[in-house]
Amino acid sequence: MKIRSKINIQNRSIACLAVLILNFVFYAQAHVPHESHDAAVTEFIQGMVTKHQFSEQELTILIDDARKKDGILNAFDKPATSKPWSFFKKLYVTDWREKEGVKFWEKHLQTLIAAEEKFGIPQEIITALIGIETNYGTYTGEFRILDAFYTLGFYGKRRNKYFLKEFEEFLILSRENNIEPDGIKGSFAGAIGIAQFMPSSYREYAIDFDGDGKADLENSVADAIGSASNYLKRHGWKRGEPIVFAVSAKEVSTLTEMAGKSKPNRTFGELKQAGVKENFVLSDEEPVGLFKLEGEGGAEFWMSLKNFYVITRYNPSNNYALAMVQLAQKIKALKNAQ
Repeated sequence: MKIRSKINIQNRSIACLAVLILNFVFYAQAHVPHESHDAAVTEFIQGMVTKHQFSEQELTILIDDARKKDGILNAFDKPATSKPWSFFKKLYVTDWREKEGVKFWEKHLQTLIAAEEKFGIPQEIITALIGIETNYGTYTGEFRILDAFYTLGFYGKRRNKYFLKEFEEFLILSRENNIEPDGIKGSFAGAIGIAQFMPSSYREYAIDFDGDGKADLENSVADAIGSASNYLKRHGWKRGEPIVFAVSAKEVSTLTEMAGKSKPNRTFGELKQAGVKENFVLSDEEPVGLFKLEGEGGAEFWMSLKNFYVITRYNPSNNYALAMVQLAQKIKALKNAQ
């Protein structure tokens, strides 16, 4: 019995030692310094110190607190805008958003009127924009902006330079507004506030529209309305002009061959010559785009004008822009019917 006990003790000791060794190896592998990552972080910090006079020590402490989030990488790799139009439309052009849009419009009517008078953007478009972006300001995002830019800038598979530039803009924005950068939350891509502005857009286009002396896109609906209107106006919105039309032709193959991006890169006259059947009140010289989406009933063809392209400057997705237009139309129809 003593011999067996001794053997058992030895076996348990060996087993424990093996577990310790495995744990050590796992820990060591998990904490191997990533030289390329460390170099990129150091380069970023040094750039902020040199270009913008940030404190190296404070910035190092801040970025040490940042965390890589797999949820951010997954969301970025599989955005809803990449889904077929038939799927995306069901997500964003809904009865709930339509009804809540009317409530939002009525609640902020005077602000929307003032914004339209100043910038020329229809009230229903701004209402739909905020409805799609943040459910009318009720959900502005759950990710720390610090983590979003840290993750996408240093670990993302694409557009790293863009997100590091936005990280730079975010830190400057935080300093300019005396805000602690580790406390701000937003989208997985780093968009902030009720109208979901990226930091560079926040610094460039955000305005004080409620008269309190500051542009606050996190807490002021008025500032969000004014800033979104200012953004679209400065990107070339044409007051009172059409946005997008569904089109068809006798020979669908002709439209399929011509379809491309929504940016106006041909003329309406060219589409007429190609057999577009609708009789729009447009000059033959009017610049238009032609793009194709997959709807529930099959291929859909859409003719876009300048204002549609302006919406895609807010989000470079035809799904997004068309959903905003259609939601805006539904909200306006419901409001007028009441």
